Amino acid sequence: MPRSCRIILPLVALALASCQTVSKEQLKNTSRTFNTVVVDAGHGGKDSGAYRRSGPAEKTATLDVATRLSQKLRESQFKIVMTRTNDTFIPLDTRVDIENATPNSIFVSIHFNDSRRRGIKGFETYFYSPYSAELAQRVQNKLCTIPKAVNRGVHTANFRVIRKAVYPAILVECGYLSNRTEGYEARSEDYRERLADKIAEAIVEERYGAGVYRAASTAPLRAPAPNTLPAPPGEGPGLVPRTLRDN
Repeated sequence: MPRSCRIILPLVALALASCQTVSKEQLKNTSRTFNTVVVDAGHGGKDSGAYRRSGPAEKTATLDVATRLSQKLRESQFKIVMTRTNDTFIPLDTRVDIENATPNSIFVSIHFNDSRRRGIKGFETYFYSPYSAELAQRVQNKLCTIPKAVNRGVHTANFRVIRKAVYPAILVECGYLSNRTEGYEARSEDYRERLADKIAEAIVEERYGAGVYRAASTAPLRAPAPNTLPAPPGEGPGLVPRTLRDN
């Protein structure tokens, strides 16, 4: 076989593997049994995500909301695994490995949106597996109770972190950083706290039913001490499975 073919064939195989979707037989419906939530702060490290002058870098806002969400869910007696707890780049496939290695769980990925059209604003929630549809709708409904919220709907999407998930998985877009109003709101700790609270309420109600969630007062989040090395990916209150930490 020519050398060029020997190089191209593995690349083609890798590309095909990255497009694979979990089969129906592999899917597990844990929407009524889950005791663990994998909380994924989108982007991180070299991947800043969306960034506009009116708001924070997306990677910063997602980590803050994800950290607040994790704290609230722990207070509601869930086990938590965070895909990252600091400004670290975590590849998408590693995030998938983390979620699929966490039994009896659901996966919630936190993002903020961006558009060239600055007038666009609002919340969007995405899912892929039919087992995730109800959770996605519940989260969207709760977010849209925030005053002046714009409901941009619940949609199916083939984002890798939800397409390749074995357990129910959703991706939440917490507003548009490109919109001046929502970008400024994303800079507010109170607003990010409210986002986390609404998502937590939806998750608790998905598992235990309406009216169960009681928001607890959240202690101020402490910034890392200066001149300290960042923790390894996933290290923190919710630990990534040991076998995946070095991926």
